[in-house]
Amino acid sequence: MGLLDNVKLLDKVKRNLGLAGKGHAGGARQAAEDTAAVEVSKEDRSATEAAAAEAASQQEAADVAGMQAARQTEADIDGSEEAQEAQEVEQAHGAFPNGSGAAQDSPDAKRVTEVVVEPGDTMGGIAAQFRVDLTALIATNADTVPNPDHIYPGQVLRLP
Repeated sequence: MGLLDNVKLLDKVKRNLGLAGKGHAGGARQAAEDTAAVEVSKEDRSATEAAAAEAASQQEAADVAGMQAARQTEADIDGSEEAQEAQEVEQAHGAFPNGSGAAQDSPDAKRVTEVVVEPGDTMGGIAAQFRVDLTALIATNADTVPNPDHIYPGQVLRLP
């Protein structure tokens, strides 16, 4: 609705209320006030539309960030599952090329005394893999591993 349409509508309302023709100066003043009110209304509408557009833009950015976080979480979970599967396969087939699972199984095999921690390894998993007592493994490495729940890839552990 344009400005002219608004003025015509106001004039029609005034006529219906019996306010039209009450003097030229009063009518002009009222018309100016009405025009100013219409302009303020337009400014309010523009500000509201701008705020809505900004809110929509922020919501879109939040949605994109949420999708990226979800994808990263899925990737982290998939990576963790793959590491667990690899560890299980390694435990099932043994860590040695001959598939024996431990140095003690074969008299010709050399006894392993150290192991390098791989991603996804735990002290319990290493103890099971090399068939050593977990408590003994923790005690043997107490000087270099203060918290057995926090080992990291590349760290060297001594086997008991």
